[in-house]
Amino acid sequence: MDTTTTTTTTARNAIETVGGIYAAFGHGDLAGLFGLLHPEIDWSITVTAPGGDLVPMLRNGIGHGAAEEYFAGVGQLEIHVFEVGRLFVDGDVVIAEVHLEATHRVSGKRAVLDELHHWTVRDGLAVRYRPYLDTAALIELYRP
Repeated sequence: MDTTTTTTTTARNAIETVGGIYAAFGHGDLAGLFGLLHPEIDWSITVTAPGGDLVPMLRNGIGHGAAEEYFAGVGQLEIHVFEVGRLFVDGDVVIAEVHLEATHRVSGKRAVLDELHHWTVRDGLAVRYRPYLDTAALIELYRP
C-alpha cells in the first residue's frame, strides 16, 4: 500500500472538511456546517478560570447539542472581522489560525482575538474540535 497517497488523500479530505466548515460559517449556513460535523463530535474546552461559566463557548460537550450551545454563544456577538489564516495539516488533523474582532451585543465590549482551532477529521466529518484562545479576554467580553 502506498502510504504517501493515503496520507495525501486523508490530508486533502481534512482540509476540504475544515475549509467547508469555515465557508458555511462565513455564509451563516449552520445546516451546512452541521452537515460536516460528526453527530458525536467531541466539542470541548476546559476552562476553570473565574467567570468561565459566563461564556457559552467555554464548555465541554459531545455531539451536535454541544456545538449548538457554542454557536448560540457566538450569536451573542456582533462579528466585525472573522478571518481564517493559514491551515496546517498532518493526516487527519488540521490546525487553523483564526482572527476575530467582535462586540458583545449586551455588554457592548469589544475584543480582538487570535485563536488556533484544532480539528480532527475522519471520513469527511469533523470528530473533534479544540479551540486555543485568550480565555481571559473572552470572559471579559461576556462579563456584564
